[in-house]
Amino acid sequence: MKANQFGTHTEQLMHRMGYLTISDRPKCLTCKHHEFIIRMPDTVYESSVYRCNKGDFAISKNSICNEHATA
Repeated sequence: MKANQFGTHTEQLMHRMGYLTISDRPKCLTCKHHEFIIRMPDTVYESSVYRCNKGDFAISKNSICNEHATA
């Protein structure tokens, strides 16, 4: 159950504090500035990376910054 004002005592506390689960909070994966890149596809050296196009650096998909923009 998601935290709300009608749940258990713990859920009510979580709701008052503004608690967000990892699937509820904003993250780089849902930002319009993120890009998923596959390097050297179809080779033994294939790899993938998430990048921030605004900051031009590698990111993890669950990271967050102050420049987040919902896609």
